Amino acid sequence: MTVFGVRLPEDLARRFDLAAAKEGGRSVLLRRLIEQAASGAGEGEPPPRERTRRPHRLEIRLDDAELALLDEAAALRGLTRNNWVATLVRHRLRDGMPPALPERQALADAWRQIRRVGLNINQAVHALHASTMKDSRLDLAREAARVAAMRDDVAEQTRAIGQALKGDLSYWRGEP
Repeated sequence: MTVFGVRLPEDLARRFDLAAAKEGGRSVLLRRLIEQAASGAGEGEPPPRERTRRPHRLEIRLDDAELALLDEAAALRGLTRNNWVATLVRHRLRDGMPPALPERQALADAWRQIRRVGLNINQAVHALHASTMKDSRLDLAREAARVAAMRDDVAEQTRAIGQALKGDLSYWRGEP
């Protein structure tokens, strides 16, 4: 049987214990909450990837100002301070960490936009071919302008993806 361990601030633990006392105790309430949260989840999906347990621990000492800067940097990346430091160290050691979640989302959004532009280009090319047919009512200049606008969109999205990748790598390498 798997055991979950959770660390809570004293006040939150006290309030949870008050609520749990009415439900039969901590274990009963926790099990019920976990069952509710997991109901219907994972049906027809592959099992989640196992987390790699890292047995070694590193301790650093920071003053209040440094800790505040660390918390700010971690919050900007959507990470906890421990995850931020661990990601920074791993990246420096391996020099190849994947982009953080905000950058991965930006890359996914850019990819979707480029895909849409590609579909539009396909339609425009079909329209251009059709415009060369006899008795075509399509305006060749207008269709060519649409293709040129789409080309500019693709170039813009390509630059955005490059900046996201460059920005993430420079961040973890400590570059400005």
